[in-house]
Amino acid sequence: MSTSSESTTQETESLAEVAAAQKEAQASGAADREVNRAFATFAEQNEEYYSRTFLKIQQSKLPFLHFNKAALVGSFVWAALRGNWLLFWIGFATDMMAAANLGLVYRFSVAKAAAIEADKSFLIERFSNWTMLHLLAAVLLFVIGRLLIGWLADRFYYRQYSAWRINPKVNSGVSKSRWMVAALIVVLVAPLTLYRSTQEAPEARACIKVARAMQDGKPVDFKSRFDCLTISEVPTVVWLKRPPQFSFPRAEDGTRTMVVKESTAKRPVNLNVWLSEVIDQRIDYAKAFYGYIFDGITKWLRTLLNAIEAVFVGTPWLVTAGLFLLIAFHFAGPRVAIFTAATLIYLGIFGFWQTAMSTVSIVIASTIICVVVGLPLGVWVGKSRRGSAIVTPILDVMQTIPSFVYLLPAVAFFSIGKPPGILATVIFSMPPMVRLTALGIKQVPESTKEAALAFGASPRQLLTRVELPLATPSIMAGVNQVVMMSLSMAVIAAIIGAGGLGFIVVDALGQSQVGRGMLAGIAIALIAMVIDRIVQRANRSGS
Repeated sequence: MSTSSESTTQETESLAEVAAAQKEAQASGAADREVNRAFATFAEQNEEYYSRTFLKIQQSKLPFLHFNKAALVGSFVWAALRGNWLLFWIGFATDMMAAANLGLVYRFSVAKAAAIEADKSFLIERFSNWTMLHLLAAVLLFVIGRLLIGWLADRFYYRQYSAWRINPKVNSGVSKSRWMVAALIVVLVAPLTLYRSTQEAPEARACIKVARAMQDGKPVDFKSRFDCLTISEVPTVVWLKRPPQFSFPRAEDGTRTMVVKESTAKRPVNLNVWLSEVIDQRIDYAKAFYGYIFDGITKWLRTLLNAIEAVFVGTPWLVTAGLFLLIAFHFAGPRVAIFTAATLIYLGIFGFWQTAMSTVSIVIASTIICVVVGLPLGVWVGKSRRGSAIVTPILDVMQTIPSFVYLLPAVAFFSIGKPPGILATVIFSMPPMVRLTALGIKQVPESTKEAALAFGASPRQLLTRVELPLATPSIMAGVNQVVMMSLSMAVIAAIIGAGGLGFIVVDALGQSQVGRGMLAGIAIALIAMVIDRIVQRANRSGS
């Protein structure tokens, strides 16, 4: 009796398991059908292929060398129809580069034919090589671009599907309106680009002659007009009368007067020439009537630099070297002290001691000015939205302009020498100090500020006793960046007479003395490494 009941129980359990498995299979099948339905709704056309491919991508079973044949053949046309504009631009760019290289093949073939007629063998060989290189580039770009689009198509399209599942407004299916947009882009870009690749662009001087001939009413052929308008440099739209000339003669009593002389030039000038002359005249005006301000700044900078050089250059080298070693050992430990000693030995045995101390003096003077000016600016930027809105764009410009450009205003207002070199270095090195100080102020926790204010701290106490101490690591990082950028500017500032190790590098460059310049460059790098390690270790130990 018990045996029959046990068998009945086992049969019941097995039937229940079978029923559960059937329900799970039905649920799984329903889920698969739902997924396939979503795939089909998204793709609209060729649903079976995309359902099968997307399922493989979901299961991480898509072969590495899987290619979408339609995308491989259609390239940017397929991408436009499917609404994947990233793939469209990739495919369009590669195909256009291939077509442009074919245009260059035609252009150099014509040039080769002209060289054959002129019997210039060296040009024939040159144009033959260029023709083969551009033909090879065109084939490679076309093949590689198509393979790339075919390989990326399904992977990018699946990402588009995932985004569509979250946001139904994402492009899905196939739309002819997208093809119209793509056709418009091709029409606007392709013909002119291909024409440019097959034609020699006229020089700016030739186009200026064309513009002047048109101004004088002389006949100009259509091709010259079209080429100057489209495939040459951007045509000059604004023509202006040359500005009047200013002179500032000095009277017997030392005062200056301004004399204005109208320009007698008949030809107008473009905006570049006009504005350049206006800027030069304004600088001459400022130097003539406000030169005492620039002289005062130069005198103050020279006094600061002389005081620092009196310490580093005027002090016996044994004392200076010992001071460096003591600072390195105290703030950074024995390893950095050993590295500092090796650097000092390098400077000594290669005869760079005096010039290195002069460079260090310029760096310290620049760093002092950057800290004195940059720290309050950084605090203002960190605590004030208005300050951030005003100062941040200026810092962006200062960090974007090439370093050589900083030399122009320095020389224009302060002539040449070490003071303008310091000013150029300060302008170049100031942004990190301001930015990192502002960052440190902003990163002070609000809860800490609220606690300080709750205990009765005034705004000044909050700044000096809470915010600045907590922002010290960021501020010290700014100081470190200032020192590094000042050293990097040492070579460039030497062009306007800043001296130091930078002058040796510039002089070696002018005389093609590679070894001498490299040794001086290594000296600058070693000094930078020593200062960097001392400041970093001091910052870590202080925090």
